[in-house]
Parts: sequence; structure tokens; C-alpha cells
Amino acid sequence: MERCLDKKGRMDEHSPKNNKLSQNALIILIGLLSFAFLSFFSYYTSPITTVDNGADAAFFRLVGQGMTRGYLPYRDFFDMKGPFFFFIEYIGQLISYGRMGVFIMQWINLTAVLLVICKIYELSNVKSNLVKLGLLLPILCVASFTFEGGNLTEEFSLFEILSCLYLGLLYSEKIDDESDFWQKKIYFIAGLWFGICFGLLVMIRITNVAFICAIALVIFLQLIIKKRFLQIAVVAGSFVLGLAISMTPALLFYTSKGLFKELIDSMFILGFKYSGEKSFVDHVVEAVLGDRKFQLLLIIIPVCVPFVLRWRSWKERLLVLTGALFSFFAIVSGNNYLHYYTLVIPLIVICEMSVLESITRSAKKKRYLACVLIALMFISQIPVMFSGIRATMSHLLKPYKYTMGQSVQDISSRIPEEDSDSVFGYNINPDWYTYADLFPCIKYCGWQEHYISLMPEIYDELKKRFDEKPPMWLVLPYNKGNLPKFLAEKIDDEYQLTYQNERYLLYNYTE
Repeated sequence: MERCLDKKGRMDEHSPKNNKLSQNALIILIGLLSFAFLSFFSYYTSPITTVDNGADAAFFRLVGQGMTRGYLPYRDFFDMKGPFFFFIEYIGQLISYGRMGVFIMQWINLTAVLLVICKIYELSNVKSNLVKLGLLLPILCVASFTFEGGNLTEEFSLFEILSCLYLGLLYSEKIDDESDFWQKKIYFIAGLWFGICFGLLVMIRITNVAFICAIALVIFLQLIIKKRFLQIAVVAGSFVLGLAISMTPALLFYTSKGLFKELIDSMFILGFKYSGEKSFVDHVVEAVLGDRKFQLLLIIIPVCVPFVLRWRSWKERLLVLTGALFSFFAIVSGNNYLHYYTLVIPLIVICEMSVLESITRSAKKKRYLACVLIALMFISQIPVMFSGIRATMSHLLKPYKYTMGQSVQDISSRIPEEDSDSVFGYNINPDWYTYADLFPCIKYCGWQEHYISLMPEIYDELKKRFDEKPPMWLVLPYNKGNLPKFLAEKIDDEYQLTYQNERYLLYNYTE
């Protein structure tokens, strides 16, 4: 085999050939690492934990499966997530229908995410693959509990956010010189990519775009201070172009289907009302005093460490501070779910960079303080880490605990095949349909009680549908709870209970 040697006959580690071999080895190792990680911690989609489909994760998969059969989001499924996210689910189902299709898309995504993080490490002069893999372990540690079983919007937003973070750090690094970044107008391509990523995240979940907004704001301030007005105009123009490239196809597609209003109502109106159930102050108080108060350290400490170590210049420290503030607002604006904290991973990466670069530049006392802060951050997460591990081990070792699929199939097997397109469940989780391998005949197929409280017009739409074309089969939870008045009346007058088990009631339309 041909070897690359230096002048003294030793292996030249910096030769193009060896660099390529090293890069290929890193890609393979990260691919294997991603596969192993998702197999254990993405237990709602993993090929080795097949007994539980989750709730939100199952709904997203259901939409992707429906799209392969001609169903469309917003027309046949009601949800506030954006069309690009459902497109990802659709591609997965085209590759392999069912759990494996989602898993493959997650695998591709996580591999790309970890490779981008390794590129960010290289900005701190990290060249060793072994060191890079070691630095990825804290990232995967956070992901192990914030992924919450997998197939949620936050994990599919990381690649866009982290690639923009890489470019944002390049802007800060190159702004004071006349490098190729400026001479060859690479900043135009960077602005274009920012626009594309911004648009894609809006089309996944709009709050997930917060960190990119923070990066863009800091870059804009730097260009203003340097009076690079021509570059500002070029970057702004390329950003708008990228935004158009990423958003226009989806908007045109849904407009052509006559679904533009439905798209806006689902993504923005529902999303706004969902976030606005509580005041901003209530959201903040809940975040600070509620069950997730220790997760806030995942935002606070990665900001403190770069300032303690006086990492780089004010530009980078402003970036991490702004990114943390924007991420905090994005996380607490919803219901402060644990999976929202997947969005703190870029902050953890910056924290790692600041520690790496402090080894030879910062005083020992500052380094010790930084280490104490980082240790405190991870120690505070031990309860949720163990909770995530317990959930994983339960899915792996105790599949007999997960009997919902059996209960669903017991119910769905009573529905004649000719009526499979006229089945509707009220106040049951959408995973019911994935276990039954059926699709709902009304788009409001999950969380109806909550959605009606946010958008009362949904009540009227459901009532109209039951008046005009009632489903042939109706599934309710065993404990029916509070049903809408029209539905309770319909059940009493026009439906007959035909079967029940320990979880569900099955009604057949009789008129």
C-alpha cells in the first residue's frame, strides 16, 4: 500500500491522503455511534424496541404514512408543526414503511449533526478523532434524556442550528481580516445558507428558529460596527433568497391544493394560541419554579463558563449570551417540556469550545471554577438522566409491560375492512392508528378536548361532520370522560356499543 511520508521517512499525518482517511474513519465511527445511540434512546422508533410507538412521535409517523397513501397534513391531519417536518416523515416512510423509516431519517440526521459539531470543534484546533468522539459524549448525554424517545421536531432542527453556529463563529473569526471568506464572497453563500435554514426551521416548528435569530443578530451588529455596509446588503439579499428557496415550494404546493388557509391556521393560529394559554410571566415562573427548574442550568452554566474563562472576544461571548436568551424564550414559550431542551445542545458545544481553548490561556482558578460549574450542571441532571435510562431499559427488557398495541389490535380487528376509511377516535392518543394500521376519517384525530379549548370553532366543525357524514366506527377510551354535548347525544341516539376491552370502547353507527 502506498504510504505518505515526510522528508525523514515518517508518516505525514497532514497529507491529503491521510486527512481523507481520517475523515472517512470519523464518518464511519460517528455513523456507528449514532446508530447505537438511537437504538437505545429513541425507543419510540428503534428497531430493537418495537412495543411502544409513543404519542407525539406516533402522530408524526402517522402523518408520514398517510402521505404515502395520498393523505395531506392540514387537510387530513391537524397539527401546528410545519410541512417540512412532515416531509421528513414522508421520505422516511417511502424508504421503509413503519418504525424503520423514521429511524433511518433520524440516523441520517444525527450523523450529520455530530459531524457538524466535529467541524465546530476544529475551529478550536481539535484534530484528533479520538478527542472529537470524547467531546461528543456530553452532547449525547444531554440528548439521551432530551430526545424523550425520539422523532420530535427539536432533534430534526439541530443540523440547521449547528451549521449556522459554525458559520456564525466563522464570521466572528474572519471579520477583522481580508481572508478568502470575504475576498471570494463566501459570506454570500453563508447568508444564503442562513436563509435556507431559517425557512426550513419555520417549516418545522417556528420557535426552533430562535438560536439562528440570535446568531444572525450578532453577525449583523458586528458588520454594523465594522461599517461593512456592502456586505450587509449582500448578506441580507442572500438571506432573503435562501428564505425563498426553502419556503416557497411548500407554500406553492399547499396553495395549489387550496390549503393555504389551513396551513396558516394550523402552524400559526393554533401555535400562537397554544403558547398563549398562559402569560409570559406564568411561563417564566413555571420554568423557574416548576419540575424543569434544574434543566435551566443547561442554559445558564454554558453561558457562565465562557464569561468566567473570558473566552475569545466580546463577539463570541455576545453570541453565546444572545443564543442563551433566545433559547430560553423559545423553550419557556410553550409548556416547558423536557424535549424542548434539545435546543440547548449548541450552547453545550460552545461551552466545550471555551474550556478547550482555556487550557493554555486562562488562569488555573478560572479553569477550576469552570470545571466546578460544569460538574454542577451535569450533577443536577442526574435524576432525568436516570429517568431516561430507566425508560430505555424498560423498553428493552420489559416489553411485556407495553400492551397497548394488543389492546388496539383487539379493537381494530372488529372493524370490517370495507369500513377502514370511516374510523374516528375521540380523546385517544394518535398512536392508536399506528397500532391499528388505520387512518382517521376526520383531521382532528388527537387531543381534541385541548384543541377545542384553544379553537372553539373545531367543535362546530366536528358537529357539522357528525351531522352530515358520521363515521361508521367510533373509538373512545374506556373511561369516556367529558364528551362534547353533540357527541354524547350522537352516541346515545345513533351509535351502539359493539365491543370493549380494558382500554377502549368500540361503537358502530346504526342509522
